[in-house]
Amino acid sequence: MKKFYILILSLIGIIALSNLVYFPGLKVWAFDELALFDKQKITSLTIHNHEENEKVEITDPKEIQKVLNDFSKMELRRIKSESDANNSGAKEVKENVHTYTIDVYANKQDIGTIYLSGTTYMIFYGKSSSDDIPVYKIENNPDLEIHEVFNSAKKKII
Repeated sequence: MKKFYILILSLIGIIALSNLVYFPGLKVWAFDELALFDKQKITSLTIHNHEENEKVEITDPKEIQKVLNDFSKMELRRIKSESDANNSGAKEVKENVHTYTIDVYANKQDIGTIYLSGTTYMIFYGKSSSDDIPVYKIENNPDLEIHEVFNSAKKKII
């Protein structure tokens, strides 16, 4: 009878451990693994900087590639809401935190919007009819070039 209980408890432990390991909230993805859109089909981006309340459109493939490379640097973990990203971890100094809304276009069709809050979290609003809007916490602290791309595009307009 003891062997039976040990066997049952062992099976329960193995199942619980396997669920913990594969629990989606603990998995960290690279942006490219999420396949939110086809990066090769992107023809333009509209970037809105919320701090400066300015908007620029980027159509140069090299500049688009710089922004998309920024996303490739990110390690993302899915969370329930933005407040989870803001509340987790130690309180960091929030200087020079830029928030951007990036509209992604392929052949003049809007395929989605990315909301980027500095290096804290990212939300992707796809054009598919899904009630579930994924929120991702940025796990690493990548050095983003989006600030330079935005500023250089802004200077070209002026």
